[in-house]
Amino acid sequence: MPVKRNNIFFKVFNEESILIHWNDQVNLKLIDTIISYQKLIEQELSEVLIECVQSINSMMVIYDPNKINSEDLVKTLQKLNSSDVKVAKSEKKIWKIPVCYDLSFGIDLEDMSTLNSISVDEIIKIHSSTTYSVLSMGFLPGFLYLGVNDKKLYCERKDKPELNIKSGSIGIARDQTGIYPQDSPGGWKIIGRSPISFFNVNNKSPCFSKPGDKIKFQSISFLEFNKIEKRKNSYKIKYEVV
Repeated sequence: MPVKRNNIFFKVFNEESILIHWNDQVNLKLIDTIISYQKLIEQELSEVLIECVQSINSMMVIYDPNKINSEDLVKTLQKLNSSDVKVAKSEKKIWKIPVCYDLSFGIDLEDMSTLNSISVDEIIKIHSSTTYSVLSMGFLPGFLYLGVNDKKLYCERKDKPELNIKSGSIGIARDQTGIYPQDSPGGWKIIGRSPISFFNVNNKSPCFSKPGDKIKFQSISFLEFNKIEKRKNSYKIKYEVV
């Protein structure tokens, strides 16, 4: 039976994990709340914690059942949620991601233009002038969920997903932007493609970004795309610290 406290539900998911769910509409303030709470859990429960997996409005706390039982852990999590314990602020970065919006990459640009009664050029201008927050990561390793899109770019997922979306493709679904880190089926409307690598299992941190960071897209030409792609494994992604 889920336990509710201050609009947060604590549920024993299985014998080694607790699901925490916020009963709120997804927004950037909520993301910051979840990230701060996650850092607090990692700071205060390091001896029993295995991993915290954060999503847009929930978090899975995976723990060692040999060191604490679920009932005691839920009580501890509730206390932490209402405590005044402070967590050290970590730096956040604004990553600058090159994107080519050429129609050969942005296979759904013209469709979006028709559906939204907005020119392709305006779609590109709006998308590349917005600074996005990294909301969460999934459904593929390194897949970035970014928000929030301008209302003029709102669109539903495709009725029939594509079978092979290329790695680096930039998609839009509803009020979010997503980045495909590898070739994959997908149902988001694709508006461009980045030539850089978004996920590398050989790196200490396989994905360069994390929830709470920000993303700024930079429009590049088809020629620039090809130049960067040739050196994608050595390309250094630019960023600013905020």
